[in-house]
Amino acid sequence: MASKLRSFTFGDVFQYNDNEYIFLAETEDVTYAAKILDRELSRYVIGERDGAIRRNSYVIDNLVYSFVILKTPELKERVALFLGADRNIPQGVAFTPLDIFLLPEDIKQIWKEITQTKCVSERLKKEVKDLKV
Repeated sequence: MASKLRSFTFGDVFQYNDNEYIFLAETEDVTYAAKILDRELSRYVIGERDGAIRRNSYVIDNLVYSFVILKTPELKERVALFLGADRNIPQGVAFTPLDIFLLPEDIKQIWKEITQTKCVSERLKKEVKDLKV
C-alpha cells in the first residue's frame, strides 16, 4: 500500500516534476490534484472556454472547461485545471510543498467547482463534499 500524504490538506500548493499543483484529496490508490497552468496556457484555456460559450457550446459537461481562475497573488490569473486531477500524480511519490497559501475565496471556488460541476469525477466529489471550507 502506498504511503498517505497526511500532512497535505485540501488547497495546499505543491510542486512535482517542475509543475505546480493544488492538493485536493487522497485515497488509498489515487492522489487528486489540480494542475496550475502557466499564464500563457491559462489565457489560452480561458479563451477557448469563452469561445465555446459564444458559440453556444454546452461547456458545463466538458472537463476541459472545469477550472478556477486563481486570485491568490502569487498565482493571480492562472488556472487550476481539474482535467487529469486523478491522473497527474502517481500515488506515493514525494512532492515539494510550496510557501504559497491560497486565498479563502480560491479554496471556496475550487470546492464549489468540484462539488457542483457535472463533469468532475464522482470519486473526487465524494472525497471533498463534506469538507468545511
